Amino acid sequence: MFRLNGVIAVILFGLLTAVVALQVVNRLVLHQGFIWSEEIARFLFFWVVLLGAAISVRRRRHFVVDVAPASWRAGKRLGHFLFDITPQVCILAFTLFLLIEAIGYTRVGAFRTASNSRVNMAWVYAAIPVFAALAVAYSVSNLLTDYRAFRSSPPPERRPPPAD
Repeated sequence: MFRLNGVIAVILFGLLTAVVALQVVNRLVLHQGFIWSEEIARFLFFWVVLLGAAISVRRRRHFVVDVAPASWRAGKRLGHFLFDITPQVCILAFTLFLLIEAIGYTRVGAFRTASNSRVNMAWVYAAIPVFAALAVAYSVSNLLTDYRAFRSSPPPERRPPPAD
């Protein structure tokens, strides 16, 4: 599934590049533009961004702000595990909520059509639940990997407190 996500993102990025290049060449050489190209480029960009965001969730490339002192985690295996999974749990909760909301949003898009390209907006809006479903799957996979690593790793060594 992860590989397919990447392949589709690359194909859509290639199409985005082709549409933009076609529009630039057409405007510079023929001095007229395609009325649909800007809209299609925007829709493709939307899909590429959301598929890329899902890949970022899988690779754990999302941003994390470390606000807890290192002493809270030092030598405490369970505490370290809980701090490590917190971003994944937050992402999972958010994307579950987003998935539920995005399905309804996509259904509404079925009754709308883009003005210039005549694309049914459900195809565009479908990027949101696709992203959310992928992010849920990747978050669950990451959490299971973290849990297995936690269960199989030996407890950390007890270190004496630093001398004053």
